[in-house]
Amino acid sequence: MKKLALTILALGLSLPLASNPGTTQAQNAILADLYGRGVHAHYAGKSQEAYDHFSMAINNGIEDPRAYYFRGITACALGRQYEAESDWQRGAELEARGKIVGSIGRSLTRFQGPDRIKLEEVRQKAKLDFLAQAAMRSKARYGEIQSTQGDMLRSRPLGAAPRSSITPPPVPPAADDNPFSDDLGEPKVDSDDALEGAMTAPPAEDAAPAVVDDTPAAPAADADGTDAADPFGSDSDPFGGSSDPFGGDSDPFSN
Repeated sequence: MKKLALTILALGLSLPLASNPGTTQAQNAILADLYGRGVHAHYAGKSQEAYDHFSMAINNGIEDPRAYYFRGITACALGRQYEAESDWQRGAELEARGKIVGSIGRSLTRFQGPDRIKLEEVRQKAKLDFLAQAAMRSKARYGEIQSTQGDMLRSRPLGAAPRSSITPPPVPPAADDNPFSDDLGEPKVDSDDALEGAMTAPPAEDAAPAVVDDTPAAPAADADGTDAADPFGSDSDPFGGSSDPFGGDSDPFSN
């Protein structure tokens, strides 16, 4: 009865899958169920049944490293050590690539002994190999980039400078800060005789002496005929009358 159920389940998984979004999730759920059934059968001591469950899940595309690890464990229990190491190697490669579902260390807790040590060695080696391959790929990509840049530089014509997209402003002419730039040079003596040419100039023609009139000019007269030099007019007394302001006799008390 169990074999019939497994056959029907395998046929259902092998049918072409529909393109609806829930199909992949349904398939993953079935594969996870097969893996779980295999784990229960293994701990129940049913190694062959567990091996069949794990094989069905693996053959239908499960990428859980634990399915390969546990099929290898059941292969060890069945005395097929070579198959066990092959499954462990495949599971370790999936784990190194990041195909991790759940806690692998916790799932393998109950598997101990020399075979567990061998499994851990396989896991560690797979991780180191994956890191080394990643480093080699990165180095190869870097070399390709460097080679491409070198080809571009070699294909560029010699002397061809890259054009700048920004035109620099014109440089103004340098200002002459030295006002004596025209006077530079050694001093030169024009003549040793400071009076050279002074006595050879023709004398000026004799001019007639100017006639000077020594007669003093008459003072100007005002419009009324008075002398302009006398500010008080012709009379010496501006108030008129005689020179005696009291008039009459010289003795006012003679009566």
